Amino acid sequence: MNNSTVSVPWFEKEKRVFKNPLNHHAYIFEGVEGIGKTVFTLEIAKGFLCNSLPGAEACNQCQSCRLFDQFNHPDFYLIKPEEDKKQISINQIRKLQEPLYESSFLGSNKVFIINPLEKMSREASDSFLKNLEEPPENSIFLLISHRYQTLPLTIKSRAIKVNMNQPDNEQIKTWLNLQTDHKSKIETALLLSKGKPFVAAEMVNFEIDDLRLDFIKDISELIKTGNNLLEVSEQWPKDPMTMLLRLEWMSDLLMDCLRHRFLPGQNLTFQDSDSISSYLSQHFESDNFFYLLEKTNSCWNLFNSDTNLRADYQLQSLLVDWIESVGLAR
Repeated sequence: MNNSTVSVPWFEKEKRVFKNPLNHHAYIFEGVEGIGKTVFTLEIAKGFLCNSLPGAEACNQCQSCRLFDQFNHPDFYLIKPEEDKKQISINQIRKLQEPLYESSFLGSNKVFIINPLEKMSREASDSFLKNLEEPPENSIFLLISHRYQTLPLTIKSRAIKVNMNQPDNEQIKTWLNLQTDHKSKIETALLLSKGKPFVAAEMVNFEIDDLRLDFIKDISELIKTGNNLLEVSEQWPKDPMTMLLRLEWMSDLLMDCLRHRFLPGQNLTFQDSDSISSYLSQHFESDNFFYLLEKTNSCWNLFNSDTNLRADYQLQSLLVDWIESVGLAR
């Protein structure tokens, strides 16, 4: 999906804030990953660079707008982790010093996006703080964060936080119908993406139904016999994105076990794995589920933070915990 050609209609309220005259130089767009913050921020950046309209609105006709659409705007800078790197380095921040303190090429604003903000190294963060403290005129920082709570207080205190909330299911469904021809997959993607439209859009474009069936088959065998421990430990990490998704599904399964225990009869569980969660809830104590939930979520956080630890070893350790806690052949 090309972010430059996709709109995010559920952020109209947030967009209205930027139609007023600019009153600050730095904004942090905060919210969960996968809801369209990057697309929205690019739209705001284009508006701040537009020479024809005030605020953060874009005319889509002037030279500035055309250059932005061609990814060739001389006053726009996007800073993100370099290829094969896990962090934004201090050298990347230092490279901003020259354009930051020079006049803009087109005589308007200069816009700097950092995405995501929490990926800056400690040294990069310290260096960037100096830019926030004494910003040059007409320089605007648009900062994207998926984990606002992890950011240094010194940076948070020098920027305006913009809360980016998840859209409701009807908004996502309407949007997905415009984004894909795979209409039959929308309901499944909507259910499994947990209110993250861009995650749902990715799901409808690959075999999400087959992936889900494979997950249920793998987790069922793991619980029943444990014989597929090594196979799963080797196969799942081969695709980092789907491995994170599978770990989320493992957490969902544990939550469903607890829902069966504490909220019976309310139909709040995933139906395709209901037979597993229902059975486990009847045969194991709640403490087992709480324990595994903590372990599974910790494993997800570990991989989502780009750990250098071997994924297969970490996953194997988690699966051993599952076998020992809820395995039927233990």
